[in-house]
Amino acid sequence: MINGNPMNFTAKLIFVAGTPNLMGFFGGIGKKYPNCKTTEDWFYKGNSFASSGNYEEAIQCFDEAIKLDINNSQAWNNKGFALDESGKTKKAIPCYDVALKINPKNADAWYNKGTAVGKSGKFEESVKCFDEAIKLNRNNSLAWNGKGFALGKTKNLDESIKCFDEAIKLNPNYFDAWYNKGFALKILGRTEESDKCFERATALKQR
Repeated sequence: MINGNPMNFTAKLIFVAGTPNLMGFFGGIGKKYPNCKTTEDWFYKGNSFASSGNYEEAIQCFDEAIKLDINNSQAWNNKGFALDESGKTKKAIPCYDVALKINPKNADAWYNKGTAVGKSGKFEESVKCFDEAIKLNRNNSLAWNGKGFALGKTKNLDESIKCFDEAIKLNPNYFDAWYNKGFALKILGRTEESDKCFERATALKQR
């Protein structure tokens, strides 16, 4: 049975500049754009690098995209993501701030800022960011889980569990939410309920 520390914050990469698409689309972007000329070229190439874990190259691409369009909220958000994932969380937060100044309705930037400030130990600010993300999209299971995690860090465990329940409602196969709910219940001494959550998390992990 899985049993240990709660799952930590996880940032989110916006994959497309304007309309939804699949992550798999980006597999050949580096080859598709050998000589980037537009903001979109640099943006997609940056996504390709970021999705394969090449964050330094991704940051350089997003910087080029921003040079061509300084008001591109998505590029600022994704630069923040790449910085955060490469361990430069403090440098990521100002990028999310710029993204949100340009577009206060960028739900992904609110979510990512919530994860970044949470990693920095600013859990109350983290909750506020996740709330903004949820206001813009109540079906954001990641934001509900992130809010639950941050609330748990402030010892507000009952509200934390409610958030994990919302995340699980939206995504019944969400390992992190089941695991975090189990951990919160364990702290509250609700062992039987906790064990059921860990069992569910274990089953999902073994899939």
